[in-house]
Amino acid sequence: MKSFMVVATFKSGITMEDIQPLIPAEQAQAKLLEERGALGFIKIAMPRRTVFLEAFGDNVDDVMQTIESLPMAAIWDIEYFETTPPAGPASS
Repeated sequence: MKSFMVVATFKSGITMEDIQPLIPAEQAQAKLLEERGALGFIKIAMPRRTVFLEAFGDNVDDVMQTIESLPMAAIWDIEYFETTPPAGPASS
């Protein structure tokens, strides 16, 4: 399974009044995805209107399907980036 960084920004014009009703369903779906191993951490930078999500899948289509199952995906502009582990020290 591959690791992806997903960067989601709230679409222009989205307000807290739009976001607030989605929170309970978002939390429930995120928990389910975490339990399935499809979603890792979620970090929110509200002043920047940006959400960072760690997601796992065999390919970007799997990850897109996972992220798009989140209720807030409908109000996000989303970018997907496959990640690689950081380079470690050379072994001797």
